[in-house]
Amino acid sequence: MKYRRIYLAYGSNINLDQMARRCPTEKVLESKTLQGHELEFRGVATIVPKKGAEVPVLIWEIGERDEIALDRYEGFPSLYRKEIFEMEVNGKMRECMAYVMNRGEIAPPSHQYYQTILNGYRANGMDERYLERALTQAMTEQEERIRQEELDEEEDFVMGLE
Repeated sequence: MKYRRIYLAYGSNINLDQMARRCPTEKVLESKTLQGHELEFRGVATIVPKKGAEVPVLIWEIGERDEIALDRYEGFPSLYRKEIFEMEVNGKMRECMAYVMNRGEIAPPSHQYYQTILNGYRANGMDERYLERALTQAMTEQEERIRQEELDEEEDFVMGLE
């Protein structure tokens, strides 16, 4: 029996064209929402646990070569790790693998990366508000960090004058 794995995508890998190039034996099973997690940008997408939250996911069936290609693309195991989630897929409870970032601070993605995900959301009929919320959160947190750094620099400058 050949190797097949159920894979949960929430970021750029919901883009159908991108996945068709990267993973030639992939097959979309369905789109769902993963409960208890939210989408977060750390320059690139990840999911983080959050009570009461949810994030749209596209569920793929992938082969062994597809997974090797995804491991390279995702920077596994240094940038992303693999986590297993139990989800109902086509009426059956299944173990589903997702790539989750190991570390990093919240930061907005590049315009091109965001567009790749947005195109995937649109092609799969996903609610774009989740994506917009993650972008807004990343931009807000980055602005707050910059403001705090500027205040710290001003304080250091003033302290140096005294």
